[in-house]
Amino acid sequence: MTPNKVRKKRKPVLSAFLSLISMGLGQIYNGELLKGVILKAGLLFSLCLFAILVFKSPKELLLWLFVIISFIALKLYSMVQAFIQSRRLGTDYAIKSYNKSFFYVLVTVVFLVMNVAFPLLIARYALREMTPYHPFRSETAKKQYLAFYDEFAKDWPVKSEARMVDTSYGKTYVRISGPVDAPSLVLMHGANATSLSWIPNIEALSQNYRTYAVDTIYDPGRSVFTKILKVTDDYMTWMDELLLELDLGNGINMIGMSYGGWLTSQYALRHPEKLDNIVLLAPAATVLPLGPGFLRSALISILPHRYFVKKGIEPIFTDLWKKDEAGRTLAEKWVDHMDLGLRSFKPKMMVSPTVLSDEELNSLKMPVLLMIGENEKIYSAEEAVARIKNVAPRIKAEIIPGAGHDLPVVQAEMVNQKILDFLEKPKQLPRS
Repeated sequence: MTPNKVRKKRKPVLSAFLSLISMGLGQIYNGELLKGVILKAGLLFSLCLFAILVFKSPKELLLWLFVIISFIALKLYSMVQAFIQSRRLGTDYAIKSYNKSFFYVLVTVVFLVMNVAFPLLIARYALREMTPYHPFRSETAKKQYLAFYDEFAKDWPVKSEARMVDTSYGKTYVRISGPVDAPSLVLMHGANATSLSWIPNIEALSQNYRTYAVDTIYDPGRSVFTKILKVTDDYMTWMDELLLELDLGNGINMIGMSYGGWLTSQYALRHPEKLDNIVLLAPAATVLPLGPGFLRSALISILPHRYFVKKGIEPIFTDLWKKDEAGRTLAEKWVDHMDLGLRSFKPKMMVSPTVLSDEELNSLKMPVLLMIGENEKIYSAEEAVARIKNVAPRIKAEIIPGAGHDLPVVQAEMVNQKILDFLEKPKQLPRS
């Protein structure tokens, strides 16, 4: 004789809540194991399809809207169907062998891992896929972006030559200006920018220096990566190989803006013997953690439309927009450049910048100039300078008035002069 099965009433609100926290879990709770697994598999398939599309198609708003609407529709169906089914079952539900808390947790964790792992595997494959148009999403995207880039490059105000430098991480594009026999000055731009961001500064900097404006290999621009950069040491190896191939030897001067400032500080920690002077312009993290204002702007700016790119950049470059008509025109052009870059290139996860410890800041023995705009949004300019003066007073730290994260542009003349004065008088800052 078969024993009576244990019967336990299903709770509609609980089943809907389970589907809210994990799609399909309410169905499993109601005994519909296959339906629950199908819903979870459907979500996994959708995420994988989206991962493929973002690497193959332009980052258009309609694609994102379709994915968001599809997800909401599936989620609502899962919750409503689970709620209705629970009410229908009432008290007449025979407990299944898998109606256990540990099983619910197990299924949720397994699919959560798959939902993260599968798109990441697709992303890794797509980044390593060496198509004729790599690192762009398509041949059309490549043509459109490079046409815009080359038109923008016509604003470069001094004579220059271009070199494509081979490294183990791919080919790096470098725009070289200034006297051949002058001291070397390497320029590292910020994230999601290119060497063209130095247009307001390059004429002054190239008068007495041989400038090397780099298109960072993992950013938009003309550089082409062939290996994924996962950790800080990857960037450092790439930079070391680049400087070696450029045959700059020691005695290098380096300026880094934002993310490029963080890279410059990291390179200075690892290879102090190669650098004569470094200039850090509002370096990302490095001195203080990135604040919520910057993170909010960064998240907004990656949304798939020029409107969001502009809304993300505006708070960071407020002073440039307010300066004059020429400033607004340049700011709008940068929005176009960044928007086109985000839509044209395969998306990549960059290494997060870190804050240097007191010991690391003190270990920078070469002369260091730090400049931060008074209206900086990535962190407090006052707190950043106060920390430097407290823990590493030999670093020359200054606040630039009437500027934020746009300080090398909105106050180009002032910043250029301070850089040149600093580079021309390094003996005033002893190395030990």
